[in-house]
Amino acid sequence: MVYDVTLPEPPLPDPARDALFLDFDGTLVALAETPDAVIVSDEMIAMLHGLDRTFAGRLAVISGRAIAVLDEFGLQGLSIAGSHGAEWRLADGTCESLPRPSALDIARKAFVAFAARHEGVLFEDKPLGAALHFRLAPGQEAACVDLAKEYREGLHLQYGHAMVELRVPGVNKGTAIGTLLQRSPFAGHRPVFAGDDVTDEDGFVAVSGLGGDGVLVGSERATAARFRLSSPAAVNEWLTRALQQSAEDLQPHRIQGNYP
Repeated sequence: MVYDVTLPEPPLPDPARDALFLDFDGTLVALAETPDAVIVSDEMIAMLHGLDRTFAGRLAVISGRAIAVLDEFGLQGLSIAGSHGAEWRLADGTCESLPRPSALDIARKAFVAFAARHEGVLFEDKPLGAALHFRLAPGQEAACVDLAKEYREGLHLQYGHAMVELRVPGVNKGTAIGTLLQRSPFAGHRPVFAGDDVTDEDGFVAVSGLGGDGVLVGSERATAARFRLSSPAAVNEWLTRALQQSAEDLQPHRIQGNYP
């Protein structure tokens, strides 16, 4: 498959037709030096809840982070697929998750020990994954990757922005979107998915196969997405315009004319 890297901006999503799927880090919020240092504004949270109402509950955050962590940022009440699709929750509270493999506990122990010995390397614990972040220690990238490869048996090795992760196999952001689209209120609607990382490519492929659109966030690169936005700020502006346009469409038509 040949991917076009010169992509136009996406049209505004349609509340009557579309289901919105949004990555979190690097898409809704700018990347930070550490996972807990991202800035989540009250305005963004209010916008997401407004869109969720406008799209009749057809908005979901699709993230590598755990659902419990995303809730701490203010995403309670929204549908979420966390841990790269290994766990998901609908807005009504319905939830499911895959079992945690024993191989992950072994890898976690090795990751914790490695991070303790190498300044700047950060360990991120997840219910269904374990990650090493080397943004603050770029010289440790090769060592982090080698360690992950050493413990990958029975797990999925996932690369991301200045990080490497071992997680539950057999799922990804594409399968997460597919799972949600089989359930109300998402079923029967066209998926639109915005994401920035290589981990989001599975999602782009999935929505394309379902007649939807992928939106790459960030710099141009080879991608399965059809559209592109330059940054999380551009994503938030795009979503805000969608919310405003919907509000304007709901306003009663005014009859223009001269009045005494």
